[in-house]
Amino acid sequence: MRLLSLIFIPLGLLIELFAVWVFVAGWHEPVGLITILFVHLIGCAVLIVGVYLALPPNYRRPVGGGFAFLATATVFAPALGALGLVLGMLPGLYFAYREKPKEWDTLAIPDLPFQPVTVNPNDVFMRDGLASVLMHFDDRNRRQQAILACRHLPRRDAVPILRSGLSDSADEVRLLAYAMLNSIERDLESQLNTVRDAILANGDEDGELHEERAMLFWEFSYLQLAKGSVEELMLTKARDAIDTAIEAQATAQRWLLRARICLELGHYDDAESALRHSERLGLSADDAAPRWAELAFCRRDYQDVAPALKRMSPRAANNPVMRPVMEYWL
Repeated sequence: MRLLSLIFIPLGLLIELFAVWVFVAGWHEPVGLITILFVHLIGCAVLIVGVYLALPPNYRRPVGGGFAFLATATVFAPALGALGLVLGMLPGLYFAYREKPKEWDTLAIPDLPFQPVTVNPNDVFMRDGLASVLMHFDDRNRRQQAILACRHLPRRDAVPILRSGLSDSADEVRLLAYAMLNSIERDLESQLNTVRDAILANGDEDGELHEERAMLFWEFSYLQLAKGSVEELMLTKARDAIDTAIEAQATAQRWLLRARICLELGHYDDAESALRHSERLGLSADDAAPRWAELAFCRRDYQDVAPALKRMSPRAANNPVMRPVMEYWL
């Protein structure tokens, strides 16, 4: 296109110069004037095409407006219009301002990971980042990808994000979040049915199956999959199952699980009794101290929270989950 403009512009100027020469030479008869006008129009047409091809693409739109401006400047101002157009426009195009190279480059936002290859799924930044995508991104596809990426998070972290997806404005995001939550519930129910069938088939002398059954019922509350009366029912079933396991064989971890269930049910005296049983059976201070602190907090005995937390070892106190709690209370 630039090569054609370099051909058409000089050719148009030569034709225009020829028309001027003919006029100066004295062709003032009607036939001569018509000839000069015809030559002038041909020169203008060639010049307009050459100048138009030299323009940047964004200056060529609209096409009609660009041609009308060039035609007005050349046709109605013979010779001077064409010369002024070339001398006034082409140097400006040739010596146009060029932007300096930018020190910062704008990069596209990368896609969310579908597999935890380099990102730790337990990392708080991944969890909070997915929640931010659901809250702040207008792109529906991005929000769907955030929901799909929850598959690689621990269930405890994924369920709140999926629940926030249930209120999304896009039907696809809501349905996907509901389907993933329903998949988690079906998985827990399938495990419960498997454990129940195993108990009916072989019994449970040492209480391991009932302990597993209690933990599965407990998961419904722990993962916040159940609310209100349904949650209370699940916790009650979990307490009954762990009581059966304790009757078969009492262990510190089983009493600890019973204490956690009673805390959620609001039965604080039963929770205290369960914690004492678990400590008598050898529960470590690192496992018992957070539960004593939680029990004191639920009872609003805030003066007992810090002493309970001080029983923890430095290693347990530096756990990423416990560190904010320790910094607040100690």
